[in-house]
Amino acid sequence: MSQVDLLYRLQQIDDEIRAGKKRLSQVIRSQRETEELLVARKLAESAAAELHEHRATQTSLNLELKSLNSKAQRSEQRLYSGTVKNPKELEDLQHELESLTRRRTTLEDELLEAMILVEEAQEEDESAQAALSEVETTWNQDQIDLKQEQDELVARINELMVLRKKHLELISPESLTQYEAALRRVGSTAVVLMKNNRCRGCLVTVPANLVKAVDEGQLVQCDSCSRILCPA
Repeated sequence: MSQVDLLYRLQQIDDEIRAGKKRLSQVIRSQRETEELLVARKLAESAAAELHEHRATQTSLNLELKSLNSKAQRSEQRLYSGTVKNPKELEDLQHELESLTRRRTTLEDELLEAMILVEEAQEEDESAQAALSEVETTWNQDQIDLKQEQDELVARINELMVLRKKHLELISPESLTQYEAALRRVGSTAVVLMKNNRCRGCLVTVPANLVKAVDEGQLVQCDSCSRILCPA
């Protein structure tokens, strides 16, 4: 195998390593929590917090209503027990009962509204939790697939690195120097095929004298783009 062919194979190995590393970087980034998951979790947390707030309000109103009913019962018992004889005290008890009754009516209305809000919030919470569960299930499955792909990419990149090291032993220092210099000049692809007397890197026609040299296996660079030409 000529030095040009060896360099072309090195280019293929380097291309696959570079593509593998790029994909590995994408796979690692993809394992972060997605915007969809973050939004679903935020909505679920918000729904749960709202449900908790409405339940707390309902509990508070229930306790207040229970306390008020007990107080009203005690006042009513005193009023009609016959033990209170003083007209002023009886009048005060009557006013207190009327006030407690009005407050009870208000509390019952507020409690009914709170119960409705709890029911609505519970439905919203269940819906948000179901949506979150669905998104999490999909995300978790994706993570399994991504982790598997990550392991495969790491293994393949390591395999290619070993292969590259062995392949370098076949390439002369002069050829490798020319390859690395071409890489610095043109970027990621230093060696390209020459097909139909054209450089496949820049698609410019290669002069006849260079075509002959390429066909003979010499290390030739394209006059136009400086890439090393390899016969197809």
